[in-house]
Amino acid sequence: MDAVETVKRQIDLVEYIGRFTKLTRAGRHYRGLCPFHSEKTPSFYVFPERGTWRCFGACGEGGDLFTFVQKLEGVDFRTALRQLAEEAGVRLQDDDPRRRSRLERLAAVMSAAVGFYERQLREPAGQPALEYLTAGRGLTPETIAAWHLGWAPEGWRHLRDFLANRGYTEEDLLAAGLLVEPEAGRESYDRFRGRVIIPIANERGEFVAMGGRGLHGEEPKYLNSPQTELFDKGRTLFGLHLAGEAIRARGEVVVVEGYMDVLGPWQAGYHNVVATMGTSLTHEHAALLRRYARRIVLALDPDSAGLAAAERAGGLLLGLATDEQIVSAARAADELAAAAEIDLRVAVLPPGRDPDELVREAPGLWEQAIASARPFAEFLVDRMMGAARPASPLEARHTVDRLRPLLLAVRDPVERAVYVQRVARHLGVEEEAVVQRLRMAPPPRRSGERAPRRPEPLDAEDVLLAILLRYPGLRLAYRNYPESLFSSAVGREIFRRWVADPQTVTAAGDEVAEKAERLLRYRLPPLSEHEARRAADEKIQAILRERIRMHQAARAELLQEAEQQLGPNRIAELALRAWRGEIPPGEEREVAESLLEEFELGLSIHRRETPRSGHGVT
Repeated sequence: MDAVETVKRQIDLVEYIGRFTKLTRAGRHYRGLCPFHSEKTPSFYVFPERGTWRCFGACGEGGDLFTFVQKLEGVDFRTALRQLAEEAGVRLQDDDPRRRSRLERLAAVMSAAVGFYERQLREPAGQPALEYLTAGRGLTPETIAAWHLGWAPEGWRHLRDFLANRGYTEEDLLAAGLLVEPEAGRESYDRFRGRVIIPIANERGEFVAMGGRGLHGEEPKYLNSPQTELFDKGRTLFGLHLAGEAIRARGEVVVVEGYMDVLGPWQAGYHNVVATMGTSLTHEHAALLRRYARRIVLALDPDSAGLAAAERAGGLLLGLATDEQIVSAARAADELAAAAEIDLRVAVLPPGRDPDELVREAPGLWEQAIASARPFAEFLVDRMMGAARPASPLEARHTVDRLRPLLLAVRDPVERAVYVQRVARHLGVEEEAVVQRLRMAPPPRRSGERAPRRPEPLDAEDVLLAILLRYPGLRLAYRNYPESLFSSAVGREIFRRWVADPQTVTAAGDEVAEKAERLLRYRLPPLSEHEARRAADEKIQAILRERIRMHQAARAELLQEAEQQLGPNRIAELALRAWRGEIPPGEEREVAESLLEEFELGLSIHRRETPRSGHGVT
């Protein structure tokens, strides 16, 4: 049994929710005033047998134990799991005290190494490195001190011997990435030798790695720490610990490629700049940035490699399946604008100028480039069209076909019209011709494959997730569905990750990823994308109808109690008056409203249209 199920078994859902709203028994269920919106008549139900809760009133919220904590305290699934696991006395894998102690020791090792290299920069042997930083890169003593820059002296064991004298073992230094593994019959030695040291901190300001810059043509020019328990370059952004406050204040973060491209702007007063480190922007980077700012500007070199990096980075920020399909990069742009409120832009810098040089030599041009950064979709449109006009009508048609997914992803009609106008002018055709081509149906999908079966071992929510995981191409069709479609917090987290990037749902290695792996192994029949979408729609309808039945069952038990108290004749009289619109005042008002609602719920089960949000998904 995994940690999620163990916690659910250990904590009584009725008792826990009862701490925040008074619950009274209603047949097999419990009801009370909803803790998430103001109401006078109880519409909040807890279903102990299912381990779920739902409000059938104004807010329509629902879920399980974990989603209740997430909603109540405004935390993510992982935080809710930790809180509840602590209460239940369940130990999570991440909470192993021995592992936590080890990480703290490695962080102390890294901090001691940073201090050692800082002192070496002020020694006579560090003078060439100091001159490089001041005269060569124009950094002030204040900037050097703020970023804890240092010098790794020539020699094989300076750091190793220094830290050994302070009680740190060779195993500690190897685990922190500060030493190089020894070959057979040899001793380990310092990884950084004869290099300017640039410490790397995580977003909390804890040193986790280093970058070393050679001064005499060494290869590589920049040497980074290896992947360790402390450092994952795919999850770390250089400078975020010092930039976070400024990013939030300005509502904007600028992403560059190198260490110096952060230090130069920072010294000039532009404190909202961060950098990747020898890797493309990853989904984990994107998740970090979204926590800090709405406007994200990719300020990359204007050469072809830099522009290609902008395409990849933008694609990742937009939650793409791969970084090679440039067209797909805009398919989620509108989703970010509406749901995540992300304004993604690209600032193309003047030729031959990187951010560090531009800020030092022409700060006005830097400000202009950032302020005039273009929307990512516009950047992609121009990149895909290119400078040359098509040589034939066939080539013009192919250009529109390549742009079709990108343009259709832009839901705002005004913004889309601007891009259509731009494309038409470039191709030398009428705008209406471009619009007609966009309206044409895409190539037909495969047909003739078997219709989906209805597997029994999983409930409708799990089967729906299995379909979505197996067919990531459905993301565009279902990306705007609410997470509340799923009752369990784990189901919601799987769906959230799938919407962000279907290819990385199982990458985290946690309880959510394990559940996703099990669903991926669930045997589904071979389906075309059209059939998979139809099967998903059927499961969504089944989930919504089940929500209605739950609501109807709760109302039926309420009316059964009322009938015992008031008698069947009075109930029949109230039903007739309610149907005529004569709702009585006082205590009988709730009974009359429940009679009307039960009648409506009974009809909605047999309707084909989607039920109202208050009875299903909100």
